[in-house]
Amino acid sequence: MTIDWLRAFVVFGGGPALLIAAVTLVRRSERRLGHGPDESGPPVTTGQTGAAEISAYLDRMTTELRLPAADVAEVRAELADHLRDSIASLEAEGFEPERAIREALGRLGPPAELGRQLRTAHQSTRRLLAGAGGGVFAAGGGFVLGYFGGIALALLGFLAVFVVVALLAVVGVRLPDITSHDGGNTINSLLYATTLAVAAATATRYAVRTSAGLSRRAPRTVAVFWAVAGALVFGWLALFGMRGPQSWPGVALELCIPVIAVASAFVRIERPMPHVGLWAVIVAALSVVVMSLGVFAVSGLSVSGSGSGSQAEEAETIQPPDLHLDVVAPMAPAAWLPEGGFGSAYGSESASSGTRLWADVGWELPAPTIATVLANWRDMRFEAWHAGVNQYSIGVDTRYSSPFEVQPAVLHGSSLDAVFHFERLRDARSWWVVLTAVGPDGHRYRLDDGQGGDATFNGSAWDWLTAPQ
Repeated sequence: MTIDWLRAFVVFGGGPALLIAAVTLVRRSERRLGHGPDESGPPVTTGQTGAAEISAYLDRMTTELRLPAADVAEVRAELADHLRDSIASLEAEGFEPERAIREALGRLGPPAELGRQLRTAHQSTRRLLAGAGGGVFAAGGGFVLGYFGGIALALLGFLAVFVVVALLAVVGVRLPDITSHDGGNTINSLLYATTLAVAAATATRYAVRTSAGLSRRAPRTVAVFWAVAGALVFGWLALFGMRGPQSWPGVALELCIPVIAVASAFVRIERPMPHVGLWAVIVAALSVVVMSLGVFAVSGLSVSGSGSGSQAEEAETIQPPDLHLDVVAPMAPAAWLPEGGFGSAYGSESASSGTRLWADVGWELPAPTIATVLANWRDMRFEAWHAGVNQYSIGVDTRYSSPFEVQPAVLHGSSLDAVFHFERLRDARSWWVVLTAVGPDGHRYRLDDGQGGDATFNGSAWDWLTAPQ
């Protein structure tokens, strides 16, 4: 799915431990962030005189604080107590109530300046560094939580769609099967993209809330930094880091992941994070297991249902199908070929660098004879053609008049080699590879009947966008 080491860490390594520690840290930060402006404390009242003036002063002061809600409530309550004591002291000295209020407020200075001074006192460099480190740690735990949650959400969506399609089929409404043409690439790519999108959103939101609580800053103040960081990190991961099956719907969702990370940093960020209890986590984990088994069961049924073509396979064995190889080139005259032909002993090896195809060119002939035979041919190459689209991928698809990829045939000992990157071609699907060369008369001929197979795209979103057709 994604990078192997990342998946192994999330599932089997320290992912669960990181998740537990990060959730604990987030909850501790949530207590400081509070629930928003409603926790600003009770209004200040000094009888009926000057209450509005004092409340307006405190309101102007708190607009400059830009602190978490719990800190704002704490500062406001302390300042209200200080004003109450100051006013009482001035009244004891003989000041009239209204004059005492004005004098007490005047001694505090302009409300905006007082708010800035209090903000500076709370937001130290040490707390800023603690907020940055805690945000990174919380982002890791949020990613793990979102990873598992994304898997559950994607599987639930897949099963829901499967049930709806099955019910519609019962009443006679048949929807097109989006998996039949690409071997499930669309479903798999959407599953992977959904998982990463949920993980990115949860990680970014955890980082903002935790960083704000530890650094004593309002969530929207630190959201800008985490929005940029989330867009860059998860944008790179979505575009280059996540490798696997791809499709246009999956790639489109992957390209939206940076936007999802930015939105998660700002949209309703003042609201507290929902917390999940232990039993909810257990139920969710069991649900993922049950849904996974359901998906495997459905896949097994579809595979067993598709295996009822034994009679057709027997017919294909008895009566070899027309491979339509004349579309490629005419067969080389037997006089120009070694006795027994080139011996179509094809093989293939899948590797990270591509699919290695080889063809033995006459293993029964001595090396000098092979060299003499090959001297009659030039520009030897393997041509990859789209294979016929039917129950079996046999032969060349006659809808195409040219190969979709060509590789030179390189002689190694007694074999000819070529490497095809079918896993990096968007529409390679079923393929048929034939060995061709230019003969003594200057015309291109087919040296054997070739071999076919199926290919599934495997790469990143960037590989998909830049892949040849």
